[in-house]
Amino acid sequence: MSKVKNKLFLIILIVGFFSLLLPSLVFAQVPECRNAMTGFNNCRIVPVCTDTGGSCGLCDFFSLIVNIYVFIAFRLAPPVAGIFIVFAGALFLFSGGSEERIGQAKKIFINIIIGLVFIYASYLIVNSIIQIIGKSVDGFNTSTWFTFTCTKS
Repeated sequence: MSKVKNKLFLIILIVGFFSLLLPSLVFAQVPECRNAMTGFNNCRIVPVCTDTGGSCGLCDFFSLIVNIYVFIAFRLAPPVAGIFIVFAGALFLFSGGSEERIGQAKKIFINIIIGLVFIYASYLIVNSIIQIIGKSVDGFNTSTWFTFTCTKS
């Protein structure tokens, strides 16, 4: 009976924690939303192609890629990591001294940290490579390589 209560408490804890974070993920368009990476006020993931005559081009595709990365790195990864941290903490708390469960909780913590390091280091690695290579290209602004201004052609 105690195991059933522990599992029920864990499920309620995870669902409650997730329900507190869910509203920040479901906003389709926040009125005063600033993109964390580009600083633009438009936080849509899929760019609106009306500026380019209604058809999306290559610039809009690159803008979509940047928007997907920003969404995953800054809007999706922190809440998901938080949920898994709560799960691992509850698993550690309710392990009852079991070495197997304690080891599983530690493994989850380590994997969360490694995942977050990969997510946030990926931008630093790409930015560093573009900064190094881009300095040798005349007319290439290395400080704004991730911004795309799609103009009507």
